[in-house]
Amino acid sequence: MKKLLFYSHDSYGLGNIRRMVAIATYLVSRHHDLYILLITGSPMFHAFRTHPQIDYVKLPCLSRDSSGEYFSRLECLSPNHLKSLRAQLIQSTYMGFKPDLCLIDKKPTGLSGELTSIFKTDEMPTDVKTLLLLRDILDEPNTTQSIWNKHNYHETIEEHYDEVLVIGDQTIFDLPKAYCFPSSVANKTSFCGYIKRSIETHSSFCKNQNQKKHQKQIVVAAGGGNDGKTLIELYLDSLLEDDFPPNIKHHIILGPEMAERDTKHLITRANEFNNVTIDSFHSDFISLLQRADLVISMAGYNTVCELLSCQTPAILIPRVKPVQEQLIRAQCLANIGLFDYLSGDDLSPPILTAKIRHQLTRPQPSVNFDLIDQRGMETLEDKILSHLT
Repeated sequence: MKKLLFYSHDSYGLGNIRRMVAIATYLVSRHHDLYILLITGSPMFHAFRTHPQIDYVKLPCLSRDSSGEYFSRLECLSPNHLKSLRAQLIQSTYMGFKPDLCLIDKKPTGLSGELTSIFKTDEMPTDVKTLLLLRDILDEPNTTQSIWNKHNYHETIEEHYDEVLVIGDQTIFDLPKAYCFPSSVANKTSFCGYIKRSIETHSSFCKNQNQKKHQKQIVVAAGGGNDGKTLIELYLDSLLEDDFPPNIKHHIILGPEMAERDTKHLITRANEFNNVTIDSFHSDFISLLQRADLVISMAGYNTVCELLSCQTPAILIPRVKPVQEQLIRAQCLANIGLFDYLSGDDLSPPILTAKIRHQLTRPQPSVNFDLIDQRGMETLEDKILSHLT
């Protein structure tokens, strides 16, 4: 029996927590002797159905504004007080659970350094393996290097981490090279590939394939929804364009974390159009992507993995603040012809409409999606197990 402690600060959106839950579920479903305790600050963990071998410790929420600054969701607590409380909860959980391995998501010392206490040599058992999990792209290189140098992340990894695992493809974005990792950290870094989503062919999907001949379907997705209003407004404005393709079914997913005021406003607007379905959440999002002829979405890591898995044509509209991770990802994938993207001055209904028309009428793309390494989950499993033997 092995005990794994996962950490995901996840103060914004659904991306990190969805990814960590997916990894944990994959591992325990294949190994009955693994037990995983997930420490998370996500306010949405309760929305996930988890395996009996997975449990979690919920940290009080730190929210993030558009500039990237963190603040306490509970107004009665100052940010510093809340950060101290989170650090205490993490330390007591670590000491009480006594993990065999820790998988830390994204931040080597945690949010605002809240993991620092578990790295103290007089408290941390020497036989615990500690792995850092990084997504394919973090942010713009100069910004990332500045942050990593400021927080001494390289020194922390050199001293306390056994391996750095990148869930991306080195040929798409060479993370250690882009961020100038020192050789001591680069030598600890391994690329695992993107995390492929499980795809099943259902009868409803097969039925819809016949319907496609008569009516095309566009899916519009705003990720978690925190900052998805701009994308949805842009799409609804595009529907007013005279040359928008006719005879389209539109399915809009707002995201469960969209503000109630924005949700009501967008639903009211969407109801003015024919053939538009709008939901805050869809329980079988993968099947929805499979059925789509085109997807308009943000360029978050999880969404892109789902698009790669389904091999569905897409126009990506990346978030550019407070980090440029999504923009860089969209550009990298566009450069090899996988997806189109739209940003900056091009964010206008006429330009989006033109791109939609092009995507719906162009011949089947010749890009081979299989050239992209999507063995992320299997490679992660091998890496984690190798540290437990």
